[in-house]
Amino acid sequence: MAHEDARDLGRPRAHRALGRGYAERVSPALPAWLRRPSPLAIDLALTLLVGLQSVGSAVDRGMDEDKAFVGALFGLAVAAPLAFRRRAPLAGLAVVIAAALATPVELSFEPSVMILLYTIGSTRSWELTIAAVGAVVGAGAIYAATGGSDIGGIVVLALLSVVASGVGLYVGSKRTGMDALRERAERLDRERELLAERAVAEERVRIAQELHDVVAHNVSLIVVQAQALGVTAADERVREATDGIADLGRQTMTDMHRTLKLLRGGEDQGAPFEPQPGLGDLDVLLSNSRAAGVDVKMTVAGKPRALAQSVDLSAFRIVQEALTNVIKHAGGARTTVTVDYGDRALELTIVDEGEGVARNGSGAPGGHGLVGMRERATLFGGTLRAGPRDSRGFEVRASLPYSEEGT
Repeated sequence: MAHEDARDLGRPRAHRALGRGYAERVSPALPAWLRRPSPLAIDLALTLLVGLQSVGSAVDRGMDEDKAFVGALFGLAVAAPLAFRRRAPLAGLAVVIAAALATPVELSFEPSVMILLYTIGSTRSWELTIAAVGAVVGAGAIYAATGGSDIGGIVVLALLSVVASGVGLYVGSKRTGMDALRERAERLDRERELLAERAVAEERVRIAQELHDVVAHNVSLIVVQAQALGVTAADERVREATDGIADLGRQTMTDMHRTLKLLRGGEDQGAPFEPQPGLGDLDVLLSNSRAAGVDVKMTVAGKPRALAQSVDLSAFRIVQEALTNVIKHAGGARTTVTVDYGDRALELTIVDEGEGVARNGSGAPGGHGLVGMRERATLFGGTLRAGPRDSRGFEVRASLPYSEEGT
């Protein structure tokens, strides 16, 4: 039998469901200030409650001596400091003590003193709290010495003061601890955001390096072909045009190298104009993955077509980083790589049968895993979706448009 809410015991079953969630349904209908009152509203409410009690008792006792009006004034003086207890609790306590000592009628000042000592303990240092308790007990001793009270009243006042200030110190320490934890969590969130932004920036620089190599290779071919055409051309104007094309190409490569150096923050690592991999190198990549213990197979759908070198490189890197994540997080899980040549975009799907844990590790050397894959897909106006599968395993789906129109 399922456990039942104790508040529902003894009620007819038909009425229990109606009673459930009553507070949740009623709470939105209440005014905001009533659902979550402000500190000022709480202080004013305390002032009103304590004021009614202190003024009422002072007036009642002052009527016998025709001092009701004076008693009411001193009752207000005892309660009023509660309205600004958060801003000046020490000054408020001093006002209450002075009113308690100077009142011509018997006055109930203990509630105000307890509340102010609690406030001092929860918002001020322990040294000030001890000093405040000492001031209250000292004032009580002076009052007793003048015949206003006996030793028992002083003992009770001292105990109440210690309890109120102790509770305030405890609450204050807990609040300080919670504030520290909240600040630490916010700092960690900021650090995490900064690390994520740094990872994206580093990945973009790495992608820019690879695209620099691709574009530099193509521009160098343009320069070589222009020079070859200029040597074989008989027309002087053609030779001048080809020389201009070659010079412009060389200047373009120089400017590209400078731009890449700027992205690196001034570090000149050189531009290794080595051939970049593409989907034609997937067989070697899959062989290396199998050697690392991954049971991987590849399926090609659609009619293969020539791809722009940059798209070809990005597709290879996405598959490479997805397989690297499989090696790191799924061990030897069975993995399927699907390359689908669609009508308008190249569709890549990498699915493994591992435990399906979220992957955010790095991919290829220097890369940042999912961050790098997403940046590569976005660069060409494509999309990337990655996450655990419903049953088990992890799935990465990337779509890279053949044309960059509209991106």
